[in-house]
Amino acid sequence: MPLGSARFGTFMKVMLIFAIVLAGVEGIVVAYYWQFGVERLTFELLISGAIATAVGIPATAHVVLQYEKLERLTKQLQYLATIDQMTGLLNRQSFLARLDALLSATSKTASAGVFAYIDADHFKALNDRFGHATGDRVIVLLARHIREATRDGDLCARLGGEEFALFLRGANVTRATIVADRLRRDIELSGIRLGVPGMALSVSIGLAAHKPGAGALATMQEADRSMYAAKDGGRNVVVTELKRNRVA
Repeated sequence: MPLGSARFGTFMKVMLIFAIVLAGVEGIVVAYYWQFGVERLTFELLISGAIATAVGIPATAHVVLQYEKLERLTKQLQYLATIDQMTGLLNRQSFLARLDALLSATSKTASAGVFAYIDADHFKALNDRFGHATGDRVIVLLARHIREATRDGDLCARLGGEEFALFLRGANVTRATIVADRLRRDIELSGIRLGVPGMALSVSIGLAAHKPGAGALATMQEADRSMYAAKDGGRNVVVTELKRNRVA
């Protein structure tokens, strides 16, 4: 929302609440002083109106501003609770929740897309040899490549450690394999560009097409099995439903 619109909205809230409060105050004054005649009633209405304006507008503005600040903080906390702080990708819990919602909204007779389980190869050894600072750079680099591989409607997350997930909404296995292998190649090349002598960067990717009616966890577990098949088969490779697609 533009700043000017936000300020105008806040101003209107303050004035609306103040008008309600003022109407209540003046109503009480009328109820009590009407018996003393028009002049006394008019005088009391002016006095009460002036006091209510002097005290009520600042007090109302303070309350409204504090409420809006609390509302912004609540939204910020809700957002932070859904993402991985290092990479800005969805965290595991929010990813699975959103994927479950997406799959639930999909026809029970159609596939919603393809799940890609992505794991950095030999990450522990990389951390031990080159240090955690380099390991953190690698995690951020992987996240950037994964985000760049997504389209509108896709979901991507850091599941934990060096494990990532990408759900290609509406994709079939053929298209997902092409996307995944391009991602694998880009990561391999970017590892070379990091300029860390002796460091080779690669990922193993397991793919699984969503089966109609299956939930997020079941689909992820199938992709996880393919990812481990990629690990067992030599790493730096994409495996689709336990079938190797390419050896680096």
